Amino acid sequence: MADEGDVVNPYPGQCLQEGDGFSYPQFKEKSEQISKECFDFIDHDKNGVIDKAELITVMRGIGLNPSEKDAEELIASTAETGKDTISWAVFDDMMNGPCKSEKLNKMNMLAMFLIFDNNKDGFVDATDFQKTMIILEQPFGEFETKLFIEEMDKKPQGKLNYKDFVTLMYGESYAE
Repeated sequence: MADEGDVVNPYPGQCLQEGDGFSYPQFKEKSEQISKECFDFIDHDKNGVIDKAELITVMRGIGLNPSEKDAEELIASTAETGKDTISWAVFDDMMNGPCKSEKLNKMNMLAMFLIFDNNKDGFVDATDFQKTMIILEQPFGEFETKLFIEEMDKKPQGKLNYKDFVTLMYGESYAE
């Protein structure tokens, strides 16, 4: 049974949104802080926007090999109309705004991976996963976390690459 103040979704498979009668200010505040750190990590030149070159660099750093066209399409799917960069406001809305659809876009999945990849080595291991879940006030025990990672780790190495992480968080159909 949930304690008062716990975020409980009475509609599994649907997004919780502000105004749904649920109180989650601490989670939202921490989530926004983590999102800002993620944005700052991608925005190498610290000019307040994510451009194609920065996106490609980060994606290659986690083992993906996007073409320039892939990066352009990813930015176009996320950025404001007519822009070729992603501003903090757009990134923040994407990460913390109301859930606009069940299907998450690739930029959101990349950002989530980077949030969990605490040491920015291109993998999420049990320590990374556990630390992030504690920050988000959804703690997992060490044993449960290791089992969770081992279950999804396709190459038994004790850590998840980007594709394994996306499969774990969003399902097999998103991991393409």
